[in-house]
Amino acid sequence: MSKFLMISPFRLVGQLESFVMKDGIKIKYLRMRVGSREFLIEISEELKVYLDTHLSPKDWLEVQGTRETKGKMAIFKLKAETIKILTQPQESGVMIIPEKASKKKILVCKKARCWDQGGRILYQQIKTKLVDRGLENQVEIRLTGCLKQCKKGPNVVVLPDKIQYNQVSIGQVDNLLKKHYT
Repeated sequence: MSKFLMISPFRLVGQLESFVMKDGIKIKYLRMRVGSREFLIEISEELKVYLDTHLSPKDWLEVQGTRETKGKMAIFKLKAETIKILTQPQESGVMIIPEKASKKKILVCKKARCWDQGGRILYQQIKTKLVDRGLENQVEIRLTGCLKQCKKGPNVVVLPDKIQYNQVSIGQVDNLLKKHYT
């Protein structure tokens, strides 16, 4: 499953190098130096307002957020959720916190094609069946972005098994839950 997307939390402590701008006027990324490495970190709209007035190059920062890793090449993207200015210089550091292997999730594609091909009804059916089986506290159901199998929708990924299912119908939900979570 080379197109699989894995998300894990991260924490970086380092110095702000610069901002990467979009269209020359909007902040798109932070360039941050952590030890001898440099990271590009995508910034949410909410954080951009804060950054305009509070940060300058060489400020020490603690940035926390999510790391999205795609495929076998382990290409990753960092997205900031919180940015904290540190008043005193800190020791640089990177911490990637892997998700626990026992974390049980069902990811349902929410992109238009999957959603229109039954994804919306499938999502509701899975939620209902999790409650019926008493699994709502053990298995998290999440909507996710495109799983790159649009013609075979609706698409579902079952974690921690990392198995992707295509053309899932509501009639298959009981068997899917039984197979992975009982």
